[in-house]
Amino acid sequence: MRIEVSSEVNISAFAARQLANQYLLHRIGDQVGALEPELVVGERLFWRLPVQYAPSLLGPLGIVGHLLVDAQSGEVVIDDERNINSLIDSAEVLYERAALSAGA
Repeated sequence: MRIEVSSEVNISAFAARQLANQYLLHRIGDQVGALEPELVVGERLFWRLPVQYAPSLLGPLGIVGHLLVDAQSGEVVIDDERNINSLIDSAEVLYERAALSAGA
């Protein structure tokens, strides 16, 4: 089987990560950041970026979700039908686990 896809990628991986980090900074804060993107090919092309929670006092605690950056337009959306609050909730769970581990 051979599949060919022809499409323009207007947004580079580097630019997608910058857009994702700006999105996170404005909506959540500086304790989360986008990691290395991977190109996802479907009806549209997206860069998929893991979102890592890394509080300044504890360092990286884990992935709280993923963002998608449209490779043509640069539009940023949250993957997996989640929203900003679900990313924050996931970060809080990671923080609580880390706090319990530190206190144990």
